[in-house]
Amino acid sequence: MRRLFISLITPYRENVRGTSALAFHLMKGSLPPNHSPDRDGETIIYSFNANGLSERQIQEVEIELGVKIKILPLPRWYKWMFKFHLLFLRVFLKYPFVNYIKLPKRVVGEIKELKPDLIWVNGEELSRIVKQFHGARRMQLGPDVESLYYYRMMGRRFVMNNVIDYWKCAMMYRKYARLERHFCTDDNFTYYAVGEADIEHLRQLNPNVNCKFLRHPHYDVKDRREIRFHRPKIKLLIAGRYDLYMKQTADEVIKAISNKPLADRFDLRELYSITFLGKGWEKHVESLASAGYNVKHITFAPDYIEEVSKHDIQLTPICIGTGTKGKVLDALANGLLVMGTPYALENIAVENGKSCIKWQNADDVPDILHDIAANREKYEQIAETGRAAVLTEHNPALIAAQLFRTQNSQNSTD
Repeated sequence: MRRLFISLITPYRENVRGTSALAFHLMKGSLPPNHSPDRDGETIIYSFNANGLSERQIQEVEIELGVKIKILPLPRWYKWMFKFHLLFLRVFLKYPFVNYIKLPKRVVGEIKELKPDLIWVNGEELSRIVKQFHGARRMQLGPDVESLYYYRMMGRRFVMNNVIDYWKCAMMYRKYARLERHFCTDDNFTYYAVGEADIEHLRQLNPNVNCKFLRHPHYDVKDRREIRFHRPKIKLLIAGRYDLYMKQTADEVIKAISNKPLADRFDLRELYSITFLGKGWEKHVESLASAGYNVKHITFAPDYIEEVSKHDIQLTPICIGTGTKGKVLDALANGLLVMGTPYALENIAVENGKSCIKWQNADDVPDILHDIAANREKYEQIAETGRAAVLTEHNPALIAAQLFRTQNSQNSTD
């Protein structure tokens, strides 16, 4: 099966200035064991390389995936938008500005001459490129449905209380919703997203589009260690930047932990050490230290997964977002017990109380932490079940097989 992959960014084994890892690991997951680096042009990648991979990195990808990568020049207007600080002009555009990127006629003709079995377009905004190959078998990987993100943002208190932020979200929602309403609706096209709510939202906007939910593959796992919480203090991790994705709920959680460290004979300050991994947490570190906690702040870890694996529990106070949260998958797959909000745990193959701990009210978090300390073995087993679920259900080979089996079956019926 000859596949053509078209993307603004070049796939890579980890995210480099964009979501470059998702497509990389779907491609890698579809490879047979001991595949040959030369696969007779089975997959050709056309990339604008907006994430700026070096020639060495591009060669690494070609060898590891057995693909040929062709780098396309970015349109002049795209470069000018950044070079001359013209991004403010996006306000006047009907669609998100990346949506105006198209392939040159020469490249379109070159691709058509290759007669690919499947054209895979990466990124929601590149829907104009999808339409350049009408009649061909095409799929598009979002990975999200961006209008849902802005729709959810408009319902958050910290946005509703700020007129400028609300106006920005409303403007971007309209641009992306307009884009999604004009997705292809023919039988030869399928849109994939790594969020079930994303797919439902898209169906409401565009009832005729063929769209499917795809689990996000997980691919970065250290040695499978025995899950035993540290003693005397359980190691609690809060990972990610302190930004709008976490801000509101993180503030509530830290306040709850600071104000309610005691419950009967249990004192959270004696039971937990807390680590923040990411930028912007300084005031929370100071608040917890003042409350008597053993607290540490790491702004950057050279090996992120190695650092995560040193902990027992990940507390994930995500209050906004769409799709699948990569840092939650990282924690689960590496044996941490994940305590997260519904948004943190959505689209992941785990179940509250069996393979993860889901909470909605920040005031409940101290009581949950007390219960974990009092029933370690119970929660160690939940962490083990969560790890097994992610390693099984989010296995890249399994997900790639599901993705390309669907496309192969559609080709066979054409």
